[in-house]
Amino acid sequence: MDSQFLPSFPSFPLLFILHILILHQVPSCSSNPDEHYKNCGTAFSCGTITGIQYPFRGYGTPQYCGYPGLVLECNKYNITTIKIMSMAYRVLGINQTTQVMKIAREDMMESVCPQQLVNTTLDYTILDYASTNYMNLTFVFGCPPVPFDLPGLNLLSCGDSANNAAYVLPGAEGPGYCKVSVVVPASGIQMGFGGSVNVTGLGAVLREGFEVKWKVDGKACRDCIGSNGRCGYDITKHRTTCYCPDPAYTGSESCKVDTGASSTLNSSAPTSFVGPSSGTPLFSGK
Repeated sequence: MDSQFLPSFPSFPLLFILHILILHQVPSCSSNPDEHYKNCGTAFSCGTITGIQYPFRGYGTPQYCGYPGLVLECNKYNITTIKIMSMAYRVLGINQTTQVMKIAREDMMESVCPQQLVNTTLDYTILDYASTNYMNLTFVFGCPPVPFDLPGLNLLSCGDSANNAAYVLPGAEGPGYCKVSVVVPASGIQMGFGGSVNVTGLGAVLREGFEVKWKVDGKACRDCIGSNGRCGYDITKHRTTCYCPDPAYTGSESCKVDTGASSTLNSSAPTSFVGPSSGTPLFSGK
């Protein structure tokens, strides 16, 4: 192409405009230690969930105040929720001493059946199941008609959802000859005839939720608080850090002595939860 048809612009004004655009598009991340200390001093409270601090942060609080993936939200009904792997969960309780949080799938709080047809999946880099006292349940939708009655196999009504009926099987199963399956952990499940799931009161059981444990090392934060600091997250170094007052500065783990020691996730390998085996599946063809 002939270069005479290409428009030309002075280089300095163009660079200046690009610089202004970049400044307006990139989120600011303050490096002011005094601002960090002040911004990370407010605990999260919403409804029955109160006084929650690092590693959690409230939605809208600066990123440097909480560990990535542990962001709490408060809806208009004063209900606390958290998103894990893009799934919304209702937070039923948080014990910061034992590092245990009790959650339930938000899409199952009004219906006994999952409204989002995806498995319950944790982010195992920061969370794991708090105990093994849970079993997997599999909801299967869009199944072909069963030509004969099977004892204990009941079609569960799912209310007004698009997928308004499902069978519930013990264990983690694939859809088999059905269209889709969704795996959900639960505790306190009553078993029926032949090892089938008793669906009576199942909705209430699922709304009780399940407990997960976060793996963020709490020692660094305890050392920070013990030295009159406030805990936060160093976005560049990917670790817990300490914001210190008067004079304001950022320590590593303590406001008394900057040891340079990093705070990371617990060294133990994450363990995924697998429910007990359900034996021979009622629907084959996984």
